[in-house]
Amino acid sequence: MSITQQQRSEIIASTDLFEVTEPGMAGDEFAEPGSGVEHRFVTGAWEVTMRWAVPAAAGPVEMVIRAAPGAAAEETDQGITVDILRTIPLARISRVAKAQASMVQRMAREDCFSETIDKMARHINRSARSVRRPGRAGRPDEFFAIVAAIYSWYVDLGYSDPVRKVEEVTGCSWRGVANWIRLARKKGMLAEANPGRPGGVLTDRAVRILEAREYRFSEVLGRYFLEDD
Repeated sequence: MSITQQQRSEIIASTDLFEVTEPGMAGDEFAEPGSGVEHRFVTGAWEVTMRWAVPAAAGPVEMVIRAAPGAAAEETDQGITVDILRTIPLARISRVAKAQASMVQRMAREDCFSETIDKMARHINRSARSVRRPGRAGRPDEFFAIVAAIYSWYVDLGYSDPVRKVEEVTGCSWRGVANWIRLARKKGMLAEANPGRPGGVLTDRAVRILEAREYRFSEVLGRYFLEDD
């Protein structure tokens, strides 16, 4: 019998990256990730469903194999054989699932802190518009610390062009944003970057300035994520 393969995939993801536990169930407020990525496809007479947690491990956390809808009895009467298992392209699908899981996780993380990032972006927009030419004195350190924080956020989320993301969220020009990030790094708000790669690690100096503005790091959700009280 020749084996034909059809593949269909779908993402299953909640908008919340973390599920809240009952008080006292865990050492902190958040428990295990609640999102997942699911792939379904047909190989021969069998339908295979695999599920990856978010963040995704190397392989699926669950696999279900059942007779495909409309499969003839003579095609499934031998059960699930080794030959059937060999037709499952586990390595290839795992790579796709991990990429999708990363996207789901990034979307959830962005959603969790979008209000704070928007607030910081509005501050930058107002400051840039109210003082278009700051003169020899330049802009205050607080301005560059907030620019660095937004930039750090998008670097940590894995965006390939974090400068463009800062441009979009602040509504300021790309040239201006790129210059502010350069100055923020020069002022010691961001750690030095490797040539040709974005470097978004905030320095202790930037953190102290941000904390003075009542922003604080969330050690639960990640080192570079900022939330306001």
